[in-house]
Amino acid sequence: MSESHYELIGVEPDASKDEIRSAYRERIEALRGKVENGRSDKARDGAREETARLNSAWQVLADPVQRQRYDTQLSGGATETEPDEQEEEEKEAAPAPARRRGLFEPRERDAKGRPQRREPAGVAGAEAAPLGRRLAAVAIDVLTMGAVFLGVTSLLVSVASDSVAAIILLVTALFVIFNAYFVFPTTRTGQTVGKRLTHVMVVDADTGELPTWRRATLRYVVPIVLVIGLPGSLGLMAALLFGISWVLIDTRVGLMDRLGHTRVVIARYRPERPQ
Repeated sequence: MSESHYELIGVEPDASKDEIRSAYRERIEALRGKVENGRSDKARDGAREETARLNSAWQVLADPVQRQRYDTQLSGGATETEPDEQEEEEKEAAPAPARRRGLFEPRERDAKGRPQRREPAGVAGAEAAPLGRRLAAVAIDVLTMGAVFLGVTSLLVSVASDSVAAIILLVTALFVIFNAYFVFPTTRTGQTVGKRLTHVMVVDADTGELPTWRRATLRYVVPIVLVIGLPGSLGLMAALLFGISWVLIDTRVGLMDRLGHTRVVIARYRPERPQ
């Protein structure tokens, strides 16, 4: 029989949420080291798989409603189902590996005709943010920061001459503002203003936790540099194309998420902040 969520995290079934959280964090921290510093690809892949299962278990046990439902299933299934039969049922219930879809091939649809949604790679139990929400979040963030960019640029140009000092001041101010808007809230809540309004969020691809400062910075550094470094609207257009590169990729994992090793998911649970 496969181990339960409690066994996976390393606690007793009657453990409190604080005890489960503490054990979960210890396991996640140990696995993070294996993922980042494993001696072989096999060891790192194994650590990623165990991290995904651990994260899935935590999402269930952290929610009182899901935990109660799971406890009911756990107590009932242990007495009514033989181990061999249960393993067979689990194999039958396991989803088949997703077939890679072509760029212009329509997505499979459910019984109501809606496009099938899929679990983002590496974040067990989460649901990948749909196209419409992600585009809406990008639009809100671009419009917000576009207005800030134009306002700051116009202000500094009006009060300072076209000198090296003015250019340095402008670049520094924009760099701080963009980091304050994108990087800082992503490490705190996983959401910029656009993502908060559209109920999606950024999480760590390995653990499902909130991104660390390093990963959030890697995720946004290229668009920020493009906006600040390239002249006029060229920088804005280049950053926008870089930011929405996921639209053209079947897995919906764009260049920003590849650099930061993050995923964008629907905000239906509150991930832990890395310690």
